[in-house]
Amino acid sequence: MESPTDKTNMLHKIKQLTQTYLDLERWSFQEVAWLESQFPAIIYRSEWCQVKFTWEGQEATGENIINISYGRSHAVFDNSYLTWEGEKCHCWHSAVYVLHFLDGLFPAEVAGRNYQRPKVMEQFRQSEVGKSLRGRDHQPEWLIRLHAAIWNHYGKRFFEVFDLRRPDLWEKYRKFMKDLYDIEGRSPNVDPPLDKIC
Repeated sequence: MESPTDKTNMLHKIKQLTQTYLDLERWSFQEVAWLESQFPAIIYRSEWCQVKFTWEGQEATGENIINISYGRSHAVFDNSYLTWEGEKCHCWHSAVYVLHFLDGLFPAEVAGRNYQRPKVMEQFRQSEVGKSLRGRDHQPEWLIRLHAAIWNHYGKRFFEVFDLRRPDLWEKYRKFMKDLYDIEGRSPNVDPPLDKIC
């Protein structure tokens, strides 16, 4: 089990990596939360959205694992869910489906097929940097640099999907997710269903 010192040290490492590889100033991201909870996290907020860097612990190999998720400005810091307009919904989101949506794929092209990375992710994976960071204890840097590539590729278009000032765009994305899970099906063990997003 990780000690409070482990958590603090890892959060400092994540912060250093985000400041080194992400252009936080360009996108006006400011740190708004430093959570030393069960899953320690740093959260940044811009005018468009929030981004959360969560340390999920260490694998048996000793490799540190982090997760990066995005939330609209109402996303709560310490929970994956909230009640929005009377419905329980997921308020933190992976970038993968957002990238498929921005790339103009149809839900039927994404659903039910072998996992296919969005183009920008595959390009990063095959790049010199992507290849050089594969291996033990490079996952945090690898993932942060991948998200830097996403930000550079899509720019403001990526962040605007989460922007509360763009309900039209969010509704298109919600429909994309609903249509995707109408095709793939919904697990009775997941509550709320994965397409209940806010």
